[in-house]
Amino acid sequence: MKRTAFEKFPAMTALAWVGYWLIWVLMFSNSQQVAGAVRTASVNVGLQVAIVYVNMLFLIPLFLEKRRYVLYGLLCFVMLVLFSKVQLTLVPADLKLALKRNIQYPRAFQFMRVYLFFMVVLIISTAWKFAVDRFKNLQTQSELSRRQMESELQFLKSQINPHFLFNTLNNIYTLAYLKEDNAAPMIMKLSELLRYMLYQCQEQWVPLPDEVAFLRNIIEMQKLKSDLFQQQISFEVTGVGAGHRIAPLLLLTFFENCFKHSDLDLNAHGCIRIRLDVDDPNKLYFYCFNTKRPAIPTANEHGGIGLANLKKRLDLTYPRRHTLEITDNADTFEIRLTLSL
Repeated sequence: MKRTAFEKFPAMTALAWVGYWLIWVLMFSNSQQVAGAVRTASVNVGLQVAIVYVNMLFLIPLFLEKRRYVLYGLLCFVMLVLFSKVQLTLVPADLKLALKRNIQYPRAFQFMRVYLFFMVVLIISTAWKFAVDRFKNLQTQSELSRRQMESELQFLKSQINPHFLFNTLNNIYTLAYLKEDNAAPMIMKLSELLRYMLYQCQEQWVPLPDEVAFLRNIIEMQKLKSDLFQQQISFEVTGVGAGHRIAPLLLLTFFENCFKHSDLDLNAHGCIRIRLDVDDPNKLYFYCFNTKRPAIPTANEHGGIGLANLKKRLDLTYPRRHTLEITDNADTFEIRLTLSL
């Protein structure tokens, strides 16, 4: 849990009290000699410090926070009465004010004046204590929420790698079983993809050009499955700069989904069209279109992460900074994603 600046650096607290004491010294120096002003200010500020810390460290935690209100009020009353008597005993009753006139207040008036002032100090210290505790609680809740979100994102990302690897290995197995020459190049592409996923995707953000290169490798690996795929699959990218960053593997599910449910192996006129554009205000536009088997749903099968996983990642990573539109027709499937980088 994060601490306030005064808790991190106790010297700052002491310095604040010294500055407060100097203000009182200057106030009393208008009507007293320097030695008297120092003594009066020291007694006054010392009693205030005692009230503040007795209240914050003892009375509030042991009584007020435990809802022992009557006992808390009684102890505060006793403390203020005691400290007011100490104040009147140690500080001369007759003070020469800035007007250079000696004024002697009635004893009862002097006591009430000191008592009420100390009560204000007590109230301020109580308010400060609750404000600091509230701030700590908010920091704690924020930290817990952040850690929970990071854990959830890590969990979602951990689901991507096995899912992607499982599908790719199935494709390689098929090519190897059929003794296709493209099996070896596909294994090489897979090794490059795994290197990126293992060593470059551990951070919260990755350079967008690296992510695009990763996606291009996926396209190239898919094209190795068939010569016909060379004409059926297209991936266009514009506007991507070195300074653009994105959450790693964010678009991978879209690619997996369109390849998994496309009808390229059945439909000579089938296609996959993917486009990624970044405009000047750092807004990314992603469009994915594929023809599909009419009888196959676009949602991932049992055991896959599916689009629901991706939607959750978008909500966690780009809250209120993205729009996602999905158009599911009988024989086509379209995705339009817009997000602020």
